[in-house]
Amino acid sequence: MANINSKTEARKKVREAQARANEARLERERQNVDDAASFLVEIGRLAAVDEWEQGRVVEIRAEGERRRHEHRQVGAGAVARMLDRGETLTAIAELAGVKVGEVRAVLKSAGAQPVIAPGTRGARGGASDAASAAPDSRGSGALGDAPKL
Repeated sequence: MANINSKTEARKKVREAQARANEARLERERQNVDDAASFLVEIGRLAAVDEWEQGRVVEIRAEGERRRHEHRQVGAGAVARMLDRGETLTAIAELAGVKVGEVRAVLKSAGAQPVIAPGTRGARGGASDAASAAPDSRGSGALGDAPKL
């Protein structure tokens, strides 16, 4: 510290120190204002990202559901063709290596109902799936074929 002998010199030194402190405080406050503004902008951008993400999640879910429905429809179509050829749900499930409930679930979720032609027995007719594998007693072939003469 410098040796100060007069009050005038002391006041001058204190004012200079106070001016430096005021300048530092003003600079700090300017920086705080800038950083606070940056913070607010980023919070707004963060909210925008959240909204964007929600929109994308909805779009992706819809696309996923559309794709699942498409695969169910194709799978149900394959099952329906096998049913048309006289196969039972049990036989289809065994062939595919899945449970009968899974075959039924695909048919149900695809909006398809197994069509059982008159003259054949299927799971829907009250008979067991095993019994429906046998041709009917009228001698007709699979699912509505005309009787062979």
